[in-house]
Amino acid sequence: MRRRLLPCFAAMLLLSPPALAAGKVGLWQVTTTYQFGMPTVPPALVALSHAQGLKPPVSGRPFIHHMCMTNNETEGRQALHLNSRDFDCADRLVSVRGPRMVLESICHGPLEGVGRSQIVWRGNEHFDGNYEFKGRFRGNSTRMSSSFTADWQGADCREVRPFIPQGN
Repeated sequence: MRRRLLPCFAAMLLLSPPALAAGKVGLWQVTTTYQFGMPTVPPALVALSHAQGLKPPVSGRPFIHHMCMTNNETEGRQALHLNSRDFDCADRLVSVRGPRMVLESICHGPLEGVGRSQIVWRGNEHFDGNYEFKGRFRGNSTRMSSSFTADWQGADCREVRPFIPQGN
């Protein structure tokens, strides 16, 4: 399964409806601050930036991008994706306690390792959290972390494509 993490990541998949039900369908603005432990920005983040007409993120500086949240995500049938279609990661829910979720991503491919996200919903129009990744990027040991906040912008996703898991 190809998925995830931008701040990613990241973000997260195929869970039972009550587990992740939150948010609203439509356009979300996500502000992420990355701390890259690698000499280059991962190609998936560069591609996301270019697809949205943005300059790629810089370590330590806020990066604003958008995602289109689907009905499946708001109903909890699919975990948040945070537009990471270019990472080859399988995601799973670790825990849910009230508005707080912990997710884990196992990544294979150029990015190899384990990432962990913590997301806190603050109503259905805002969430924030952080992401930590340890592993290898193109064979070199790396660590990456990010913190993010997201706000609902409206029901119209404009030109931002929703995430469609492979096989659908």
